[in-house]
Amino acid sequence: MKNHINGILTMIILAATGSVALADGHYNGQGFSSTVSSTTIEGKSGSIVHVVAEDFWQYQKAPEGWPTVAMATCHYTIMMAAGEQSPSSINGICESVDPDGDASVWTAAIDTSTGIGTGSLASGTGKYKGVKALPTFQTTFQIDATHSVYDFKW
Repeated sequence: MKNHINGILTMIILAATGSVALADGHYNGQGFSSTVSSTTIEGKSGSIVHVVAEDFWQYQKAPEGWPTVAMATCHYTIMMAAGEQSPSSINGICESVDPDGDASVWTAAIDTSTGIGTGSLASGTGKYKGVKALPTFQTTFQIDATHSVYDFKW
């Protein structure tokens, strides 16, 4: 039963998101997400699911000086109320060190009613230091329960 719940929750998060990336329309690209682990903490009134995903970000249009590709590790926390089929909240953090060696940390929240995620560049080094990026993203293709493709823009 627990594996069945984890499978359902993994599908929900991947269908609703993918992973974090970037938002406003000037810069855009695609992300490719692969879930590598999922754990559940059961409580009396609900549960928390933690999903770890490895992502590949490819920018069709990146800010000047940014690489056109980067890899990230993303951690999602999914809150499920007892007896509910859908999550009540999905929040995420992605960490990335790009090919130039600059690091960035991104935060995200996914609207569980629309599946649209919004995020922000929380902190960074090198070219990312002090940059304001407010991304939006949404899954565009669900390959299977653990792999998805998503578009992002800002």
